[in-house]
Amino acid sequence: MVKHSACMQLLSDLVDEHTLTVTNLSSNARMWSGLRGERPSFYGLNMGLCLPFAVGLSLAFPKRKVLAIDGDGSLIIETSSLITAAEVSPPNLVAIVFDNGNYTNMGATATSRRTDLEKMASGAGMQHTVTTRSLEDFGREARSALAGSGMRFIVAKVDRDTSPPVVGNYLQRSERAMKESFVDALKRLPDYPGRR
Repeated sequence: MVKHSACMQLLSDLVDEHTLTVTNLSSNARMWSGLRGERPSFYGLNMGLCLPFAVGLSLAFPKRKVLAIDGDGSLIIETSSLITAAEVSPPNLVAIVFDNGNYTNMGATATSRRTDLEKMASGAGMQHTVTTRSLEDFGREARSALAGSGMRFIVAKVDRDTSPPVVGNYLQRSERAMKESFVDALKRLPDYPGRR
């Protein structure tokens, strides 16, 4: 298995300034915030909300790539979002689930046993799904997903990072401040749907 932080660094290097990103709570939010700073990203959605939020965002901004950075524990809480994402299948959406087989502080997730999130996504009707187990495979799949069209779903099997390094400055904000900052960033985009 590969280091979660190594995948995040590689992903940050691949994502351009036009991509809209959302993360779930946990180390995903801390690492992505440290790597991406004030770029248009919503950090730390509550458990189960990352993928559905990204689906809505991808429909609102169809000309931009939207990246969902989720975790196994978060997605397990709301697996029905796989069905919604498959039904809508936004061609500009890339969903990456970092699967370390653990909830942050509550023990093992079902993926540490028999649950396979890629098979669940495929069973929900997603056309392009893959599971990666090395940094090289992850880089290849992420690069292809971000450069191509059509919704992509990537499960990245990673080590449990008990104290992941944070590069740069983690943006510590209240939930309300995060929402306001993200909405303000969206309103400044030339393709903001509310702009007439």
